Amino acid sequence: MNLFCILITLALVNVSPIMTGEYANSVYITNQHIKDAFDRDPAGLEAAVLNIINGDKPMETINLILAIPETANIFLIDHDEPFIANLPEHIAIADQEKVQEAISQVTRFPKPELGPNENHENDSLLQLGEDRRRITGIATKNVLIAAIDKGRPEFLNLTEICRLFGLLRSIRFPYAVIKRVDVDHSGDYCILNSRTGRFQYRRHNGIIVEVRPVGVFREVFFDVMPILNDWYPVI
Repeated sequence: MNLFCILITLALVNVSPIMTGEYANSVYITNQHIKDAFDRDPAGLEAAVLNIINGDKPMETINLILAIPETANIFLIDHDEPFIANLPEHIAIADQEKVQEAISQVTRFPKPELGPNENHENDSLLQLGEDRRRITGIATKNVLIAAIDKGRPEFLNLTEICRLFGLLRSIRFPYAVIKRVDVDHSGDYCILNSRTGRFQYRRHNGIIVEVRPVGVFREVFFDVMPILNDWYPVI
């Protein structure tokens, strides 16, 4: 067992980044597009986020394009393309372009262009990821609150709400990214699976609650709205 752990550690140390500056440039351009929409048409940006949430992309791809773009440079990234172990750069760039397309379809704003001597390298990806989350966190929170208001009291849009929770948790806690969102067939609750734990959300008496276990046989319900209000300012 110890030898196996040592071999895994060595493998991690010796994995080289597979991205070039072209990917960093695409992340920067997408950030600028997001900021432009946020400043000029925040409702349009929120509509673009909702369209991505209600599209056909799995949770991990949504996280990659809206929450944690810097993780495309890490070899242990899952993707909706089943053959991918190391995410090829052309697919990572195409993922960024999907965000640009989603924004342009709603706002009609063209994507920004780099200046003639402007270039961004891999070492800027961590900062670019933080910059993105500052804006997508606010936009996603606003979309989630609107989805909860729209769904009252039966919350027939629970899948939409839970996927938004998955994205918002990944933005808020990028080290514990949500890998999968499972909605029970009854439509009463969903389970969000992260790298560090599980989170359950449920419709209950006309509100959405987070379910937290207390001991072995007891659960406590928390209204999600006070939790959301602590995360990002409402605009």
